[in-house]
Amino acid sequence: MRNSSKRVNRSRYNAVRRLALAAALGFSSSLAHAVDTVPATKMFPASTQALVRLPDTARFVDAWAKTQFGKLATDTKLQNFWNSQRDDIRSRLSEAGWQLSVDVEDIEAIADGQTAIGWIARDGEKPYSVAAVVDIGSRELQADEFLKRVAKELKSREASESKVKIADVDVTRYQWPSPTNPKVLVQSYYVINKGQLIAADDERTMKELLEAQSGTKSDSLIDSKTFQEATAKLPEMKDNDIEYFVNPLGMVKLLREVGGRPKKNQPDILKLLTDQGFGSVRCITGSLHFASEQHDMVHNGFIKLEQPIEEPVKILTFPNVDAFEVPSWLSTGSASITAFSWDLKEAFPRFKYLVDSYVNSPGTFDSMIDGIKTDIQGPQIDIVKEVLPLLSSQFFIVTEIVEPITPDSKRSLVAVKLNDPDSKFAEIVDRYGSNEPQGQPLDVPDTKYRIWSFMNETDEVEVELDFAAGTKKSNAAKEEKGQKEEEKESTEDDVEEPLLDQWAISVVDGYFLFASDAELLMETIKRVKANDQSLFKEPDVARANDVMQRLLGDDSHSFMQIDRTDKSFEMQYELFRDGQLSSSRSVAAAILDRILDPKKKNKDKQQKIKGDALPPFAEIRSYFMPAGTVSTTSDEGWLIQSFILAPEKKD
Repeated sequence: MRNSSKRVNRSRYNAVRRLALAAALGFSSSLAHAVDTVPATKMFPASTQALVRLPDTARFVDAWAKTQFGKLATDTKLQNFWNSQRDDIRSRLSEAGWQLSVDVEDIEAIADGQTAIGWIARDGEKPYSVAAVVDIGSRELQADEFLKRVAKELKSREASESKVKIADVDVTRYQWPSPTNPKVLVQSYYVINKGQLIAADDERTMKELLEAQSGTKSDSLIDSKTFQEATAKLPEMKDNDIEYFVNPLGMVKLLREVGGRPKKNQPDILKLLTDQGFGSVRCITGSLHFASEQHDMVHNGFIKLEQPIEEPVKILTFPNVDAFEVPSWLSTGSASITAFSWDLKEAFPRFKYLVDSYVNSPGTFDSMIDGIKTDIQGPQIDIVKEVLPLLSSQFFIVTEIVEPITPDSKRSLVAVKLNDPDSKFAEIVDRYGSNEPQGQPLDVPDTKYRIWSFMNETDEVEVELDFAAGTKKSNAAKEEKGQKEEEKESTEDDVEEPLLDQWAISVVDGYFLFASDAELLMETIKRVKANDQSLFKEPDVARANDVMQRLLGDDSHSFMQIDRTDKSFEMQYELFRDGQLSSSRSVAAAILDRILDPKKKNKDKQQKIKGDALPPFAEIRSYFMPAGTVSTTSDEGWLIQSFILAPEKKD
């Protein structure tokens, strides 16, 4: 019995290590060593688009194991899932361009200091490269064992092994046919030098990293102006467990090279954003610290905005406010509450650049806005003069999850605080609703409130019955019907799908409300009428809010969020278990799908990784703690501070 217990504990410990390093390597001063090593930020070039670094790998693993998610990984209920998916996940990483054969267990065994992984932009046929740098200190024997395993694994893929001289260092090179294109050779390079294991997927990258070990590299990431200015905005933290740097558009471009370019006749969103100047959002950088007394995780990040910015980028106008007037009557079942400040009056005119570029037709946006104002068959609403002056800069998004869990379980409520002492906005909403053919007014009994509900109904299918089967008339009818079907298929792509299947709007208690359905607004109005202010008295919400207020102090801010992760994660988790994650629906998801997949080509796309080996969410709910985020705007960008609370200590 004693030996069996040791095996179980060892298995659980290995699960912690796997999840810990997998989280760090997929998402994003050291101990004394035999050899002084150079930080990865001084080794990777300025063209690096993403870098994730563990300053002290052993400390990270130890800290992660103390967090709730680290403990979740040791739960025996998850072992079947990890065991069933390990090989499949490795295969998918390989398909996505991860050719270095470096596993989580390998890194923990050989790392005696920093571990870093970077993605680098390149010119020419190979548009990107990937590399890993691991300080091994005195763990040379473990590193040698790792290289032996790599050799065995790659040779099983028919890889050839050779020694090449790079920067006066003997490096091992492997080459093997690409699984997707046998005519193309995949390469990876490995070397142990100056106390570091370096792995790269091309010779140029290996050469740069070897030369950078001297610490004299002048064009490294740490020397770039963007990196220096962004990291200077971060609050100082001792003993960072993870440090990261990402160039958003640059990384998206690299991921596209792996996943493929957009389909023909589909708008290229990346090109659109680049052409409109959104490359001025230069980087996102930050650090994470795990397992403090009050927090499971603390994150500090900064989004660098390079001035001056072009006109389209001015839609990112998020002014600071002293305090958000969060509606007090939100549902106690809310899963997340997000508040942000957005100067829509300033941002609105800039949307014309994006809309006109998206449809590739200058003047479309202005024509559309003018049509809403002047069309005698339309609502005749002057958005600029009638609507925008009545809106404050305070926006709120609230989500809740309705059980039983289905793809439609997520309900969303958007609220905009109004500057409307004369109650003009309700008349504008009535004018809009009465003009829409599918608009239905619902006057809420015993209140002054009216809800407008909208639903896009699916066209009925006409059924034809053929009572003359086998006759010439029947054959002619079939030919004509076949021609009509062909015409229908040829024009199917030109049919505009509705943006949303259903939605509802109302003006309630000084807020304009937009919801995923009328029932949600009806429930909201009942809480307003009952003066229900119990949400922020919920223990988890109150606890997260208290921490957030202490974090803010007297500073103004432009964004805040409280996330009750035990509620907000449940829907995605259960749909993942049932293989329905790709079918999940919400207002935000519907809008995003309409933009990125306008022809609904991926509507029935199946979930790739199976989750049926996972336990029901109810069995692991206790691991999910309240979380919060606040953000402050400056001319240089946005400072973001986030946390996940540690469990409350029991008396």
